[in-house]
Amino acid sequence: MMKKTTIKDIAQAAGVSIATVSYILNDVKTQSISDETRVKVLKIAQQLKYVTNRTAQSLKIKKTGLIGILWFKDSEPSPWSELKYAKTISKIEQQCSALGYHVILMQIDSSEPSYKVIMERNLDGVFLINVDQERFATITPYFGFGIPVFVVDSYIEDSLFHKVMPDIKTGFDASTAMLGEAPQFLMLDAYNNKKWMDMIKHVSGLPEEKIHVYKDAGGMRAFLGKHEHHPGIVLNEFIANQAAMSHARFVAWCTCHCPEVLRDDIKRVSFRMNEYTSIVNLMNSYIDDAEYRNEEKFIILSVSS
Repeated sequence: MMKKTTIKDIAQAAGVSIATVSYILNDVKTQSISDETRVKVLKIAQQLKYVTNRTAQSLKIKKTGLIGILWFKDSEPSPWSELKYAKTISKIEQQCSALGYHVILMQIDSSEPSYKVIMERNLDGVFLINVDQERFATITPYFGFGIPVFVVDSYIEDSLFHKVMPDIKTGFDASTAMLGEAPQFLMLDAYNNKKWMDMIKHVSGLPEEKIHVYKDAGGMRAFLGKHEHHPGIVLNEFIANQAAMSHARFVAWCTCHCPEVLRDDIKRVSFRMNEYTSIVNLMNSYIDDAEYRNEEKFIILSVSS
């Protein structure tokens, strides 16, 4: 049987006294404890799955009606970087507003990240978009105990958090059907999260020399020149429009949810934006559930028919 976590275990992990842990878990108002220490202890208590009774299980920062959308800008910006998640952010904001939440949108620059707004606000739930593992580990200690966190287009090696991502397996199957044969090359946009990119590459089944991560138009043309008559897949509508100037046999994946920007003659795979309605509703159900504890779940955006 697994050993039950005690407040002593939490105190040792957090580097604070047992009394401090007790004050925080019991929400004692008469003690002067910094927000940083409080969040740290609650986070460790959650990670160690500490539960004593219904009261302790229900501990979380009080509901404020605020949802955070933290968008991590591309570490290697492209001309369409500012448009890449515009529709995703808009859809999440619309659904949150429909449920009565106010949304705080924060753009986080890779060169000088600042998490001040997070430290100043108690958020009921958080969407992290395009976040890498390192900055994820840096930012999550600022979130309160039991706060649902969903990551978009990122694979985070932490089972406490939900992952929202397109159905890449079905996307490859649909592309093969459109092309009439298996794709022989893959071109994709650069994401901040390397694990997510590696997952796409792995599912493609293609060797590394058949895969190109877009950096500039010159590199793209050189890569396509090696596959002049070969069928392939291009992730990102904006890259696809450029690719179509020198290559005709590929399927474009609308990872920015902007199929309307594509030329009419370009074959495409789109993913269902409407599924963000159920995603936001799921987060809302967690926020309203006093006994909610983070558990890993993969939320897949299905391919449009």
